[in-house]
Order: sequence, then C-alpha cells, then structure tokens
Amino acid sequence: MSDLKDIHQDNLKISFRRPEGEISRRELFKLASPLGKVMLDSSKCTGCGLCALDCTTGALSFSPSGKADVYQLLFKHGLCIACGQCVEVCPEQCLVLERILDLSQIKGAPVVLFEDSIARCRQCGGIVGSAAMIKRLRAKLVHRGDLLISQLDLCPRCKAEARFIRR
Repeated sequence: MSDLKDIHQDNLKISFRRPEGEISRRELFKLASPLGKVMLDSSKCTGCGLCALDCTTGALSFSPSGKADVYQLLFKHGLCIACGQCVEVCPEQCLVLERILDLSQIKGAPVVLFEDSIARCRQCGGIVGSAAMIKRLRAKLVHRGDLLISQLDLCPRCKAEARFIRR
C-alpha cells in the first residue's frame, strides 16, 4: 500500500509516495541525496535571472560567456542543496529540480542551462536583460496596446529620464 506523505521544510512542501515493495539502492540514494540537479526547458526560459538571484548557494548564476554580448545561466551541481527556491520563483515555470547525487559533476565545470544574447539600451548601450525576455514582454504587451512597449529596450536610468523629460 502506498502512502502519500508531505514534508514541510522552510515553507517548501515536498510530496512523495512510499514505493510499493522493495526499493532499489539507486532509488534510496536518490531520495537521500543532499544535492540536487536543476534542469531547464530552454523553450520557455526568458533568462530573467530570478532563479540565479534567489539561489542562496550560488549553484545557479548568470555569467557573461567568452562571446561578445552573450550571457549564460550556469549550474554547479556541487553547490545545489535541492532547496527548490529556484523552481518556486521562476515566472516561466521552466525549471525542474531532481534530488540526485552525480559524483562526476560535483567538482566539474558549470553546466550551461541557458544562453542568449544581451539586449542593450538603445540610448546608452547599458545592459537591459536577455533578448528573449524583451521579446516575450513585447509580445505580451502588444496585445494590450501598452505604451511601455517603446521603452522595453531602455535601461532603468534612461527609462526614468524619458518619463521625466516627457512630463
């Protein structure tokens, strides 16, 4: 008989089912692993960076790549404690967290989960965000006829100046 159990830890609810019959050693290690592995659906991700900003251990981070005007979302398995904060904060719901211990990845190089070009401010050239994020916002706002569409490719400073000068 399988029982549904809930564990509440730091406002994060984790549900699991007790497996029927015996459990393999691999499944037991997976359930008991202190580390996690984050996987990302790149077709949904906009590169907003909220997951990296909320990652308390630094397992997720944004970093410029060696290429000009490209940044990447990097994942370091050895730093992930499987807290689930990144999954909870993701507005696109494109992250999946699996509790697993992958010994080959603990000290390995960070894994690139997302890569996109950097959108730059049309006035000052400063970084605005990822091109995918600007594209997604533009698509959402165009249906509303929102006046902010023209300011999506402005950095916060230039956006504030444009509002101040216009008034």
